[in-house]
Amino acid sequence: MIDRRRFGVIEVHRINAETYHLTINGEMWSEVEWSRSRQRWCIQDAAGHCLAHVEHIVGQDRDVQAAIRLAKRMIVDGSMPSPASARAQLEAGREAKSQRQHRGEPFVMDAPQPVHAARQESMDKT
Repeated sequence: MIDRRRFGVIEVHRINAETYHLTINGEMWSEVEWSRSRQRWCIQDAAGHCLAHVEHIVGQDRDVQAAIRLAKRMIVDGSMPSPASARAQLEAGREAKSQRQHRGEPFVMDAPQPVHAARQESMDKT
């Protein structure tokens, strides 16, 4: 089901030189923020999860308008979660992390490919 709020008026509020909030009916849906470390504009959902980076244009001005246009597009096309959904995803992630810590389970990242396959590739190259 499509959230009809996505088609409301999206207002852009400049918070400071490096932060903009995109709101619908006074509720923040997205934040566009300059990332100094990445030298790009970061498009975040309402819970602060980064969804995309827009490289700045080489020249006098950084292209914040391109990032804002992309954030608006993401709101309308549904790729930006609603504020309630973004907060629920954040809370679910926190709960899962808390449960892992309480069980004493270590965080394990899957190998990009099975170890035996990587070993076989390295042996094939020699």
